[in-house]
Amino acid sequence: MSHTARPGAAASASLVLGLAILAWVPPPAAQARIFSQWVELGPDGMSSARAITDEACPLVVFDGMPTPMSIRSEPGQKIDNVKPAAFPVRSCEVAVPQGAVAATLDGRALPLARPNPQRILVFGDTGCRLDQRASQDCNDPAAWPFPKIVAAAANARPDLVIHVGDYHYRESPCPAERSGCTRSPWGYGFDAWYVDFFEPAAPLLAAAPWIMVRGNHEDCARAGEGWVRFLDRLPASAICRDLTGIFLARLGDFGVVVVDGARAEDPKGDMGALARPVQGGGDQSADRGLARIPQAAQFHAQRVRSAGERGREYRAGTGVRGHHAGRCADGGRGPHSFLSGGGFWRLAPAPACGRHRR
Repeated sequence: MSHTARPGAAASASLVLGLAILAWVPPPAAQARIFSQWVELGPDGMSSARAITDEACPLVVFDGMPTPMSIRSEPGQKIDNVKPAAFPVRSCEVAVPQGAVAATLDGRALPLARPNPQRILVFGDTGCRLDQRASQDCNDPAAWPFPKIVAAAANARPDLVIHVGDYHYRESPCPAERSGCTRSPWGYGFDAWYVDFFEPAAPLLAAAPWIMVRGNHEDCARAGEGWVRFLDRLPASAICRDLTGIFLARLGDFGVVVVDGARAEDPKGDMGALARPVQGGGDQSADRGLARIPQAAQFHAQRVRSAGERGREYRAGTGVRGHHAGRCADGGRGPHSFLSGGGFWRLAPAPACGRHRR
């Protein structure tokens, strides 16, 4: 007996076979996501390329030479003396070789540091405030202008960015009755760090190298774990420490004395008292100001007084700090002093110049 296949049967069999074959094709491997990448200045003319990813650390290509990054901190790595928080990401870093001209990470150019910067951007207190005292409409660009300011600043093509501290502000949940911050991450983990700093800062992180200064919001009792994992110039350690001293960041003949004074007594705007000993002067007021910095930092400040290449004295010309809103230029003894901070969560008039004024 002969059997003749029905015309539709072969097509149906082919379709089933095709579906079966498709069902067995393994899914493509997920690509690593790089959440953020930047160049950060360290001591004595050194700098590092850094990245945050959810997979293995990527390569950085310096002048055509692929260079592996080292792990700075692992997902879920335990760090003591910090608030409970989740960090399901890996942070990576690699030293920028001396004399490197060009670098790329994940196909994107990294802004390497150049000697003697001319266009310098200074700001601080950039996060969106969510705490027990006040709440801000983080979803409203008019109420939290940091992303708009970043975009404008990146277009200005600065040679260097100095952040004077207080990156993280989202410490408490958005109140239920406030629609302007609905669904905002909060707490001290990576999700809050990402929306408060790394995501909005991305255009400016891609435009220029940064000097990262620690603010009181990043001390160990608050967002210290994120500071240790991502931004500290020191290697990530198993315990968060406050008051880690002073270092001198150099770019040719230009230098910045960076002080970790996040847990020091607030000098109430008297930047001159802190900077005059670094400048090389000294009086009782200056000594009182320096006494507010821990002993380890005092030792380094004494060395900074006479630091310099080929025996040239290094003198401070300008002091900048965060934590209070506005700015002030003081034409008296000591360097000019600028206060930079507070303006991204609440705009306020600039304070008058003078000692011990907020």
